[in-house]
Amino acid sequence: MKTILVMLSFCGLVVMGAPSAAGQAEQDKAPASGLTYSYQSPLVAGALSIIPGLGQMYNGDYAVGGIALAFDAGLYLAAAAYAGLLDPDKNNTLTYESAFLLAAAIGVHLFCFFDATMEASRRNENLDRWSVMIDPQGERFALAYRLRF
Repeated sequence: MKTILVMLSFCGLVVMGAPSAAGQAEQDKAPASGLTYSYQSPLVAGALSIIPGLGQMYNGDYAVGGIALAFDAGLYLAAAAYAGLLDPDKNNTLTYESAFLLAAAIGVHLFCFFDATMEASRRNENLDRWSVMIDPQGERFALAYRLRF
């Protein structure tokens, strides 16, 4: 996906050519990189994962975050229902079903924390590998990808 974005930005620069005098001021304000990712703090992503799914949403994965939030909330509610916490006439007991559902909810919660921090780190690492440089006149640009061995 990133390769496609870089290739599209390359094609766009080749097609546009040299900017006009009116477009020069707008181009000076534009960021030099065409990459869609910005720096994401793994600490913030982990802290937001106290509520499952918010760390994924912070990283830009809104669908995954919404699914994780709904799934984890459903597991916690099902565990509470099996334990009798939602029915005032029923005595509260921890059954095997509620214990299993509670363990599954905690597992999803921990996975969300781990996934959010690792995804933020991975995105930052990929940002550091790519660099796009455009000269002020807009006649040339350079694209570099750093490999580590």
